[in-house]
Amino acid sequence: MLRALRNQTKSIFFKCFLVLLICGFALWGVGDLTGGVGEKKVLTVDSDYVTVEKVINELNRIRYSLPERPSLQEAIKKGMHQSVLQKFEQEMLLNSEAKSLKLSVPMVVKTKAIREENAFKDPLGKFSQNKFLQSLKNAGLSEAKYLEMINTEANFKQISMPYSLNEIYDDKIIKKLMDWQNETRTISYETFEMINKNEISKPKDSVLEKFYNVNEANYKIPLTRNIKFLEIDPSIFEDQVVINQKQINDKYEIEKSNYLIQEKREILQITTQDKTKATKFINSINNGNDFIELAKKYFDLSENDTNIGFVEKTELPVDSADKIFKANLNEVLGPIKTKFGLSIYKIINIVKEKKVKYEDAIKDVEKKLVKELSVEILFEKLDEVEDLIAEGNNLDEISKSELFNKKNVPVKNINMISKDGQIYSYLTEKKFLNKERAFLENIWKTDVDELSEIFNSSEDTFNLIEVISENSEELPPFVKVKTNVYNDWLNKEIILKSKEKAKQTVLRKNNLSLKAIVERTSKSIGKINDAFLVNKVFDIENKEINFLKSQNYIFAVKVLKTMTKKYTFNKEIYNNLHKTLSRSFFNDFSNFYFQNLALKHKLKRNYSEIDKFLNEKEIIN
Repeated sequence: MLRALRNQTKSIFFKCFLVLLICGFALWGVGDLTGGVGEKKVLTVDSDYVTVEKVINELNRIRYSLPERPSLQEAIKKGMHQSVLQKFEQEMLLNSEAKSLKLSVPMVVKTKAIREENAFKDPLGKFSQNKFLQSLKNAGLSEAKYLEMINTEANFKQISMPYSLNEIYDDKIIKKLMDWQNETRTISYETFEMINKNEISKPKDSVLEKFYNVNEANYKIPLTRNIKFLEIDPSIFEDQVVINQKQINDKYEIEKSNYLIQEKREILQITTQDKTKATKFINSINNGNDFIELAKKYFDLSENDTNIGFVEKTELPVDSADKIFKANLNEVLGPIKTKFGLSIYKIINIVKEKKVKYEDAIKDVEKKLVKELSVEILFEKLDEVEDLIAEGNNLDEISKSELFNKKNVPVKNINMISKDGQIYSYLTEKKFLNKERAFLENIWKTDVDELSEIFNSSEDTFNLIEVISENSEELPPFVKVKTNVYNDWLNKEIILKSKEKAKQTVLRKNNLSLKAIVERTSKSIGKINDAFLVNKVFDIENKEINFLKSQNYIFAVKVLKTMTKKYTFNKEIYNNLHKTLSRSFFNDFSNFYFQNLALKHKLKRNYSEIDKFLNEKEIIN
């Protein structure tokens, strides 16, 4: 049950609302916590209002949904409560405006939203009524509450439509952008290999030190920390999983539908309300005429218009599904009366039902079962890890404890990591931390010489960090970073010498030997595959020979001619450009629009109550 619930939380819907279950328990004490303050109104729009308690509940819901689960104080410090208040403001204003405009949301819209929600689909991707009801129950939501959420979203779409789908951008603007996209440049060019680093003599320390002094900002190291960390994932416990044949068989019975690939049929379909045309069409088919040609003649439909692709039986109307899946290849059926009208079908392709071999399915089921049960063991072990932390064990002691069944779980080290996730070194180039954001945040919210809380970094992997020490911001002396200084100097010198060598060669030849027409969308020029180089060519604004660096080459280039190539107007590109501009307009206009809604519906803010509560009360997490 727990595992099933965990799987469901992968959908956007559950990431947002499953935490209501947690909040249901965690917030029993909110009433005591807020006392009389909880019922104080923070926002009022018409007859609707939001209380302090509702804001705190929503704030807690959001922080519980985050992987790092910040404390309430941390959430407030980051301004999360301001986002919650803004969200409530917008929802209330939108719903009030919808009410004043007498907008309604058709049931078909609500039904579509429910059917398209992944959390309500079975393993085959079809809507499941049972899963819908169970999912809402697991999330602590009623059908009415969920429909209310859909209603608010639909109101937003209806109200924002006039400015989210604006038509203010004329063809002149779009054409200029499309012309820019279709700009081409005729160039002459030549590529030169970079010189070998062995051709450059090692400089004296005085040269390197001068280079260091000029570029010392590159060698400054901000505040950093040295840490150890332990990574705990389910694979560590797979050897502790014990399963029997009954468990495997039971699991197979639950999932065996996943190992059956349903029969699919590619179908041509015509739906019409005209019975006379439908009858003539079928009679013509029976006289040996072609389906596609007749579709064009009688209904002005092309092959693309009639081809609905490969479908499974469950995707077809009940009235015709059985007949279609009993028909032979190339057979024409109809007209069949359905709720959409009179339908005519032709089966043009059949992919037979395919079943995964039982032996292969069982192996896969066993593998899944081991993985699932190892996750359950992991969650049990996390409690034991918490106990070891409470007893004062450090990270090395925890890694060697009995809870890992004497398996060597390595403690890893990262030194000199900054707040922005860069790892510094005196001897090598800095690099970025290849971890999730939660990992970096836990490094910096844990005190020195302390262990972090156990936190979830990705999927079912958990981490525990020990902060060893903190290093002050520094500018290391030259002798300490001499290796880095030399490498930087050498890289720069290679480019300078390579460009100089290329210039001398071009001057002797007095020309560039190759020509090409380059488009903005080009990914390469000659033998160099480098889209960034193409961008640099289009940045050139002179008629001189330019020497550009690209990968392991110096690229000598001269722009001979700039023009816009002839292109066919592409409606899709036009629409995409329009959407980009419209989105920009939408962001600018929406703020202004909500300000006007606030005046129209007399929005009253009483933020002093929430500020007073947050500042004066001691919040218990």
